Amino acid sequence: MITIAIADDHKLMSEGIASILQSDPDLRVSKICTNGKELIEYLKKNEVDLVLIDLNMPVLNGPDTIRVLRNSCIPVKIVVLSMYADETIYAKCRELDINGYLHKDSDAQHLIDTIKVISAGENRYDYDHLPKSSFAGDPLFEDKFVNKFKLSQREQEIIQLVRNGHTNQEIADILFLSIHTVMTHRKNILHKLSVRNTAEMLTLIGGN
Repeated sequence: MITIAIADDHKLMSEGIASILQSDPDLRVSKICTNGKELIEYLKKNEVDLVLIDLNMPVLNGPDTIRVLRNSCIPVKIVVLSMYADETIYAKCRELDINGYLHKDSDAQHLIDTIKVISAGENRYDYDHLPKSSFAGDPLFEDKFVNKFKLSQREQEIIQLVRNGHTNQEIADILFLSIHTVMTHRKNILHKLSVRNTAEMLTLIGGN
């Protein structure tokens, strides 16, 4: 029997995932938490084989929760279950030493099968299903454009995420930054590109 804890502040989502998992006789969801702090407190007193963690949660978000779990050496498999399908997010999560990355749009059988494989000792990441947000091959981020406006790597990442429609809060979560830092970067980007707002920035980018 594989025991699982879920940390997600969206009750309908977490209960739906729990229902899917428990439809398999080999899986049991022992706890549903609404934030990272609640999950950590639960794991201090209870053993589970695997945790499913959302990135965006109140009190203690997903990335910070993962850091605490890894630093505390709690022996548990960690799988990120996120609504974000973006290579940038995936890369940042891999840096946190997770065992798996699943998109919330995954079908039920894929979710069950992946959890079983990870529990057996093999890491699994839905990398192949994520749209590439890498700047390689993107005309916007060819050396000529980057050098012309002296864009840093972080500024390039933020521009790409803005182009993909992410909000400041989402960008902060994706890049593990504070929202203040994201807003500062965006202000600097507008200054470097000599534009007044995001609309003008996107127009400039579209013309290059």
